[in-house]
Amino acid sequence: MPNVYLLLSRTDTLFARAMHGLTGNRYTHVSLALDRDLEQMYSFARRYEIAPLPAGFIRENLYDGVYGRSGTADSLVLELPVSQKAYDRIARRLEKMERRQLDYGYDVLGLALAWLGIAHQRRDKFVCSQFVAQTLQEAGALELPDHPSLVRPEDFAYLEPLRVVYQGPLAWAGRVGRRAMAA
Repeated sequence: MPNVYLLLSRTDTLFARAMHGLTGNRYTHVSLALDRDLEQMYSFARRYEIAPLPAGFIRENLYDGVYGRSGTADSLVLELPVSQKAYDRIARRLEKMERRQLDYGYDVLGLALAWLGIAHQRRDKFVCSQFVAQTLQEAGALELPDHPSLVRPEDFAYLEPLRVVYQGPLAWAGRVGRRAMAA
């Protein structure tokens, strides 16, 4: 049975610090990965390291950009067993979105609505946690307790059947798979 992986993190960006201050949540960002080494990792976030906007669908890299300079940031890697059918659906959606990545934007309004507890759906606009939640739900990989727009990054840490495979500094998160292969 294949697995997908979620990386929860809180970097030192002004945006992440503000989100932490507003919510009190330990993790303020979530990414979806198709591999245990986190080499194929996707989310909704800033397109350029120097500014929070513009933002949208991006392929993330643990060793470049914000992640690359945030090696000591707290992180959590979660593993989700999925059926082959669900894995294939997730992979197809990610491929499709990557081909059209500039058509997708960050849902700044949705951030405020979610904070107020108002479920919403805007065409081609997401925040990181909504994107991950909706992708997993639509693939049949995960049942959610709330509307995808109301799921926060922190919430994934408490959802079944997700299980923790790593917790610690972000710089080491991608080595989870390599350590498992060596064992």
